[in-house]
Amino acid sequence: MKRSRRFHHIFLVVIQAAAITSQTAVVASFFLRHPFTKERTESRVSDIKTSVLRLHSGSDPSTDRRSCVTTLILGTNVLLLPITSCADATDTSCTLPLEPASGGTFCVRCTVFGINANSFQVYRTIVDTGSPYLVLPFAGNDSGRKKRQRFTKVKEDNDDALLLSPSEYQSTSEIYGAVSGQIDWKLARYSFRDPRLQIRQYNSQEITSAGVLGVLDEALTNEATGGGTFQPYGLLGLIQNSNPNADRTRFPDPRPTFFEQECIAIEGSSSKEYHQIKSFCMNAPLRELTFSTESLIQDQSNAMQLFDLRKYGDFVDHYAVKVKSLSFDGLPLSKRGIKRPIVAVFDSGLTGCLLIRPFWNFVQEYYATDLMDNAKDARNFHSVSITMKGMGGTFCNITSNVKDDPRQFYVNPIDLDWFDEGGKAPYVIILGQTFLSQGTLTIDMDKMLSTFQ
Repeated sequence: MKRSRRFHHIFLVVIQAAAITSQTAVVASFFLRHPFTKERTESRVSDIKTSVLRLHSGSDPSTDRRSCVTTLILGTNVLLLPITSCADATDTSCTLPLEPASGGTFCVRCTVFGINANSFQVYRTIVDTGSPYLVLPFAGNDSGRKKRQRFTKVKEDNDDALLLSPSEYQSTSEIYGAVSGQIDWKLARYSFRDPRLQIRQYNSQEITSAGVLGVLDEALTNEATGGGTFQPYGLLGLIQNSNPNADRTRFPDPRPTFFEQECIAIEGSSSKEYHQIKSFCMNAPLRELTFSTESLIQDQSNAMQLFDLRKYGDFVDHYAVKVKSLSFDGLPLSKRGIKRPIVAVFDSGLTGCLLIRPFWNFVQEYYATDLMDNAKDARNFHSVSITMKGMGGTFCNITSNVKDDPRQFYVNPIDLDWFDEGGKAPYVIILGQTFLSQGTLTIDMDKMLSTFQ
């Protein structure tokens, strides 16, 4: 079964490549001979076959090649879904396949449509549990050979082939990692591989054709998505809630988050119903991202209560849990004398492990004193073990080290302006993919619960 699915996937990729390179004879031959019997693909394949025949014949002078290729690409994108994914999802949930991305992260495909229905672009968006917005990569100047390529086309004047339109939101200065830059806020028609995922109006239940997303400047593109590729990644931020009481002298007014605009369409008795997403699950071993209108945490005894950092001034509701114990290089960090909580933040957009600067300084001083190490240089850590306590008395243990994960493991400090001044903010350790790629992270945003298994 796995082998047949793999060949099915390869065939469809070849079809897309053939269409793009004008090898329509290859496309036509495949679709006219390949049997499709599953009910969920019959209508889609019918549309694709029609487009293939129109392209292959070339006899109709009115044939719009762009329109046919668009139908072909979008149709095969849907057929590329794993059989165990959206087709087998429950009525209240849907699942998207995860693909490898930069720095050990995962991404999902997001298609952005232009004003003209024949114009579209498919983006790979890194799934990021450490940010709140759907953002696309740099949309700089087109002119000049030495200029960076314009990856995201913004509507200017009356060019209906471009992808994005102005929104009511002004540009903002934002921070990703420790880098500050500008995000332009635009309107766009976008979709994912499961058509039940729909855009709804911000603070409304009304379904709309376009949602608000951000376009990163070049500095933020390089920091947040790795940059340097032919087409940089976007980001799919999965933090649902901002902090309405954050210090506006330090943080801009929040924009609509991805989850505040997204819903799942469910077939009702007489019509479709649209429900807010309340929970998500990122399964790294199976490479699946699941959204649900109900809780995905069935056994709450294993769940960890989320720790709300917004009461300390954090500008968004990062997914954080309290740490029970922590070890570096096999040496436990004593919590005696530490008057503030230690929390771990789950960040799937990060590769390694980061310690907020005050915590980093404390840890360095602690181990220098404990080991009587008088070295002036900062200590390089080679392993981290962390334990968090569940609500039912269970424990969640996560470990990573440079031996088992030499490409992704690192421990570095980071200067973050998350908290108000006063010295009472928690010590923060941020866990990236060197930890999260080992298991399944589930977040219940409605009940403020989390699990990692």
